[in-house]
Parts: sequence; C-alpha cells; structure tokens
Amino acid sequence: MKLQLDPNIYDACPPYNDWLDEQYSEQSGPLDILGYQPRPSFVLFTMSPDTYEATFSDFVQQREEEIKGSVCNLFPSPIAYYFYRFENGYENDLQRLHFLRDTWESVIDILHALAVAESKHWQIPLVVPLKFKDLLTDSVAKRLENIEGIVNQLGASGITSSVAQISPTAILNAMRDLNQSRNAFSHSSAQSEAQARNWISECYVDVLEVLAGLDALEDIQIVRYLSQVDGTTLRCEVFRGHSSTRTIQNIKISHEQMVASAKYFQQGQMLVIAGGLIFGLRPMIHFREDGVGHTTRLCIFRKTRGDALDRRFEYEVVGEAVRQEENRANFSAELNELRALFDLGAD
Repeated sequence: MKLQLDPNIYDACPPYNDWLDEQYSEQSGPLDILGYQPRPSFVLFTMSPDTYEATFSDFVQQREEEIKGSVCNLFPSPIAYYFYRFENGYENDLQRLHFLRDTWESVIDILHALAVAESKHWQIPLVVPLKFKDLLTDSVAKRLENIEGIVNQLGASGITSSVAQISPTAILNAMRDLNQSRNAFSHSSAQSEAQARNWISECYVDVLEVLAGLDALEDIQIVRYLSQVDGTTLRCEVFRGHSSTRTIQNIKISHEQMVASAKYFQQGQMLVIAGGLIFGLRPMIHFREDGVGHTTRLCIFRKTRGDALDRRFEYEVVGEAVRQEENRANFSAELNELRALFDLGAD
C-alpha cells in the first residue's frame, strides 16, 4: 500500500499529482496557455521527470504529518489515544509496538461497534454466515468478518451503511490482508527491542495508509448522552482526539434525527453520530467514570464471562491496562434487539 511513483505511468500516484497541482495553483494560479489548461503535474511529469520525482519525498513527508495530526486530533478517542502514544508517549520499542497494535485493534473496534449499532438500528434480519455469538467475540479477524458481513447484508436490503461509506471494500480488504500477514498484529510476543523495531518498520506505512483511507472517521462523533437542552439539542460528553480532558458540548440535531433515535436519549447511553444518523453503541462501547467525575474512560467490549447464574461482559478500559466487568443483564434490552435480528428468543 506504500505510495510509489512509476516513471512510465503518470497516474501511478494520484494523491501526489493532486498535491503538485495545488502547490502550483497556490503559488501561480491556474496554468493557462491561450485557454488550454493542462494539469501542472502532467506538464512536470512530461517535461521534467527528474523534478517530478525530486519533490515526491516532500509530498510524502507533508502528507504523513497531516495524517498523524488528523488521527491524533480528530479521530474517535480510542484510535487517537493509542496512536498518539505510539508517536509521542512510549518508553521503549516494545511498548511502542503494543501501542501500534492497540491503534490497529481500536480501528477495528470502532468500525465493528458502528456496524453492530447500525444493524440494531435498522432491524434488518441477519443471516448466515453471520452468527449472534460471533458479535460477542474478542477475535480481531472475526470482527473484520462481521463488519464486512453486516455491510453486505445491509446493502442487499437497500441500505448504504455509514460503515460502508467510511471504510469502502478496498480498505476492508486491505485491513483483512494486513491482519493476516503482519507478524506485528499476531499477538505473538516480540522477544527483543530489535524485533519490535523490525515489526514496527514492517507495518507502519501500511497502517498509516489504512488510517488515511479511513479519513471519514474525522466526521463521526462518539458521545455519551447526558441530557437535552431542548427537543433538538443534546448535551453530551464528546470523545474525539487523544486528550482525556472531559469535553461536554451541546449538539444540535434535526427533528428527523430526534424522532428516529429518541429511544437512545437516556442516561447511560453511548451514541455515535454518523452519516446524519444517530445510533446506540451499547453493548459494544460503554464507559467508566472516575470516583470524582473528572474523567470518563471509554470501555470496549472484549468477551463474555461467567455461567448462566452470573453472566458478565468484560471490557477493556481505554488508556488503562485493566479490564472491567459489567453484569450482562444491564445490557439485556440491546442484546434482545440483536438476538431478534437472528430470530432468536430473549437473552
């Protein structure tokens, strides 16, 4: 997935050509030769190949910094937090590798939570190969399969899901291939700092390209519902960017959004606003407040635990090396909605 030039193919790297055109336009305005307006990048590629290639490294560096800034400041908090720690908050290369893994898994966690939330919202029956038990899995590979399966089945019902718009088929395919092929994501332990550095080097560019392809994640909002100022103004805690500082905002919604999603507007609900729609993220994403209410940590569903008399959900607390358990019964309403999609009885 690494961006590359081909001296014989002008369209080998469209983003680079766009960047060159923008650079020329900003400095000199549109290129106009007696009414003929060729692309500056094409002129450079044709007339001065050496110059065309020489500025490629500048483009790559600028683009990388822009991607990193976008992920750290605008992506949903779990992704932003771990990527920021990968870039700026590691003590050694082994720890840095773990933060890259956590970034990767957080991307899949967010897309999976959104896909499950959408399927629950639209109440479209789900059929094989999707299975209810697989929605409650801690397998990264299975979550990728779930995302693809839900997108396909919603699409077959005439619904273009937000997940499909955020992560097109090409991106999902790239994510699946990377997950299968990269040692860094296998959760086998790196034995040394040198091996960790090698694994980071092996997959960093590919991860960065996936993040670039998921730039539409900038436009979604993961929030915790607090209250309503009025019928079309929600008061929410917003989870965007790497900072753990509590951010509470008023969010304006339309009357149509209010009617379609009113059932989610209650205490304890985690919401996602995506593609002009509002979905409930429970049970895939939950939250935990500290004892004095200064900080809220997002909690990502990991697996089920316990027997029939004491069934629990295990969550991973974002930013902390701890797991938190919640009574499964606390999520019975959402679970029963999901079970109904598979024509199953109440939990």
